[in-house]
Amino acid sequence: MKITAISRLTRLPNLLMVILTMYLMRFAIIKPILQIHDLDLQVGEFSFLLLVFSTILLTAAGYVINDYHDVRADRINHPDKVVIDNLVTRRSAMKIHVMLNTIGAITGIMVACIYRTPWLAAVFLLVPILLWGYSVYLKHLAVLGNVAVAVLSGMVPLLVVLFEYPLLVRHYPEFVTFFPGGFRNILFWVGMFSLFAFLTTLIRELIKDAEDVEGDREVGSHTLPVLKGMAVTRLTVIVLSLVTLAILFFFFFRYLNDWISLGYLLLFLFVPFLILIIKTLLAKEKREFHFLSQWIKWIMLLGLAYAPIACCLIKTHY
Repeated sequence: MKITAISRLTRLPNLLMVILTMYLMRFAIIKPILQIHDLDLQVGEFSFLLLVFSTILLTAAGYVINDYHDVRADRINHPDKVVIDNLVTRRSAMKIHVMLNTIGAITGIMVACIYRTPWLAAVFLLVPILLWGYSVYLKHLAVLGNVAVAVLSGMVPLLVVLFEYPLLVRHYPEFVTFFPGGFRNILFWVGMFSLFAFLTTLIRELIKDAEDVEGDREVGSHTLPVLKGMAVTRLTVIVLSLVTLAILFFFFFRYLNDWISLGYLLLFLFVPFLILIIKTLLAKEKREFHFLSQWIKWIMLLGLAYAPIACCLIKTHY
């Protein structure tokens, strides 16, 4: 089986984004806030590597099962990009899905047990179920399937906090000044990245539905473009883009007010979102929606790239 086929099946660039997100949350956000309070990260480096490893395996498994159930629609929407049946047999794809889910779940549960947080093991059991449910049922429902994927995307930054917080409480019970004050700062910063990931993923999912409307209609999917048409879908994307910008500016004027953040916000987020909104208004053909789908991915990356700047602000302003 060719490596390129596995890479396309598991969406390697998306997995790299997950890895980058988790490590940036750990070292650019959580660690500097803890250092200000003379606290240390409690999840060890190897354990954190296992946590990331588990996350990307479960994510990859989700992509595989999604492609498995999407072959018919993909032959209409993206005939030149279909992997299953062309480069990978259905049987092999299912074996890969089961293997990735099994290793990913066991690894995540193992990390949870090592740090005596067995309740977190539920995350690694529920995620595969939700991803399977999405590929089989939820993705064919208007908006609900889009929201499910967006929630999972938004959970990636929060997953780092979910493992760190109970260990901090256990190891530093005497640091009452840090809880909830310092931890509120962690939730503020990580939560901001999580909310951004949720909203931009939701926007991208709607754009992808607009791009794939032909195949989705053929297989009976009840996506927003199929049920309500392109005009409503475009309006929804624009409204969500404006909401995202409004939230970003609210956070800036409420909590930041520094020139570096303002410049970054205007140049690397406001302008790209403005281009997205204008092109969404004009988009009619499949290739135009494909461009928008790729464009929003760059916006997602630019939002994540703000983390090193946040790290500097945390070190100098807290």
